[in-house]
Amino acid sequence: MLRTLKQRIHGLLWVLSNPAQFKHIVIRETRHRRRYRDKRSWTEWQQFDTHDAAGQHSTVTAYVRPLNLERIKIFSEMVNSVGSGLRILDVGCGDGVISEPIAKLGNTVASVDLPTITKLCHKRKASMVSSGDAEQLAFANGIFDLVLASEVVEHLWNPHAFFEEAYRVLKGEGWLIIETPEGKDSLRYDAHKNWFTEDVVKQIVRGAFALKQVRRLEPELGAPTSTIILLMQKTLK
Repeated sequence: MLRTLKQRIHGLLWVLSNPAQFKHIVIRETRHRRRYRDKRSWTEWQQFDTHDAAGQHSTVTAYVRPLNLERIKIFSEMVNSVGSGLRILDVGCGDGVISEPIAKLGNTVASVDLPTITKLCHKRKASMVSSGDAEQLAFANGIFDLVLASEVVEHLWNPHAFFEEAYRVLKGEGWLIIETPEGKDSLRYDAHKNWFTEDVVKQIVRGAFALKQVRRLEPELGAPTSTIILLMQKTLK
């Protein structure tokens, strides 16, 4: 109890000493105060939140954080374990920090995110960048070898729909990689709507995907919960 109180006080003092973050919170609780009402309101909030935070997350300093370096390393290892020359869809690509190294491995990468974010990805070496909805992917059935979603599912209005869409656009026995904060505590930061554990993901996919590998990253400043990265293979129904 005392530790939680100290954390909250520390967080409040940090916000009050950080004008940009304070402004962000004021806008969240005024313009987007009804963000949980429906998907449209939630998506509008996500577009604002992600774009507003892009400045601090897209710096050179952010990219050399141990957490980011380790996650790119793990993604690369997982993709290489699947194969080479793959056709990959990066859902929730952000500014392409994952798309670019995966493409450099010799894969063709299509990247998709919210309209306010995709323009940040054009500077990267992704094969194709488009605006879209992770819960209703604008791609034909069975055309990708692998779908990658880094820090996406916790932000979605309906994560079940994303898993269904990922299954649909993947080829038979294709692969899915997701990265997400682990546990209920992840709801305390970064505009997350959903929380996940390995077991929660298994319950959602209900046999549509077979879990092949789990990697876990320890908490870090800015990511106070552990992070899980899951490699799953599509199963034929």
